[in-house]
Amino acid sequence: MAVVVLAWLVVAELVARRRGSDASWAWTSVLVGVAVARVGWVVTHPVAYLDRPMEMLFVWQGGFLGLAGFVAGGGFALLRLARKAPTSGEVTAAAVAAAVAALVALAALPTSLARPALTEMRIEVVRLGGEAEQVAGWVGRPTVVNLWASWCGPCRRELPLLMEVAGGRDDVRLVLVSQGEAEETVAGYLGREGLPSGDVRRDPARALGRAVELAGYPTSLFVSSRGEVVEVEFGELSRARLLRGMAAIGVPAREASSADADRHAGVR
Repeated sequence: MAVVVLAWLVVAELVARRRGSDASWAWTSVLVGVAVARVGWVVTHPVAYLDRPMEMLFVWQGGFLGLAGFVAGGGFALLRLARKAPTSGEVTAAAVAAAVAALVALAALPTSLARPALTEMRIEVVRLGGEAEQVAGWVGRPTVVNLWASWCGPCRRELPLLMEVAGGRDDVRLVLVSQGEAEETVAGYLGREGLPSGDVRRDPARALGRAVELAGYPTSLFVSSRGEVVEVEFGELSRARLLRGMAAIGVPAREASSADADRHAGVR
């Protein structure tokens, strides 16, 4: 998407210079598209934002309605271009630039994450304290698996959200799997941040990350009760993206009860 937008702005600037004008309208069309895409996302996910309106501004968490943004930004650009129709050469240049940008963007996309079922995995992770458990043992309940590392900024930002929304519930299991880190590192980080450790596991050899061909941190897997990976989310999760992923594996949107919160905090 960034490559396509960049190609659009470069072509607009070149065309504007040939005409002796400026391409401020092209930059405005991008801003209009981004704003409408964000508003479209917020409007279609009201539950996640009604009680926390400031989170509407957390654009780094993702959450954009692409089609709405494309229509709004493209419509604005067409209206501006209609005032002075482009030449055939300019149209050709724009088409070639868009085609090249699309090819570059497609070539740069990472390969799809592998989605083996948990039942197919022979992988052990370790609880803090040393108790090992099989990943295949998570079958039987919808599960949110988050692959993270304590040095990863987006990971650190989303951990409290994951624990708040998905932790300590009876209808979903949350497993926060630290990749390649020592117990002292993970335990020290959780202690400094005042975060509970009940949902945290360690994967010292990054075996789970390799099994799903992990492309980067954080990555969240939404796993059905049958052990099938239904959805994969790359990058820092917003509340709306987290609730959407949980809904895909049959978990209703609700906040944890006080009893759930007690269990999540370690009162078990």
